[in-house]
Amino acid sequence: MSFYIRIWQACDIHEITKNLLIVGDVTADCAACRELGIAYAQAKSCPKCGVTFRFITSRLAGKLDLNRGATVKRIKERRPDLTFIDYEDYKEITGKQQAREFFK
Repeated sequence: MSFYIRIWQACDIHEITKNLLIVGDVTADCAACRELGIAYAQAKSCPKCGVTFRFITSRLAGKLDLNRGATVKRIKERRPDLTFIDYEDYKEITGKQQAREFFK
């Protein structure tokens, strides 16, 4: 029996943002250009900016989601080709980075 578990790894946040698909309730959006309404189960690249998706995350798979494992499993079953990253980790890192750049 297999389970999903977070694994911490050093990553380039710019590289993730450039290739990230963010899943919402029904559709997804591109983190690079903010294009909305992308059908995440089929989209290999962004229809607006053309970036190839390599990572995926979900706003719904947060700490408050009691079925977080089921949410991750559902997304990974539809997109096994993409690396799933934790949305809360991503938002925390990008938020700190934006604050640092703002106060430079």
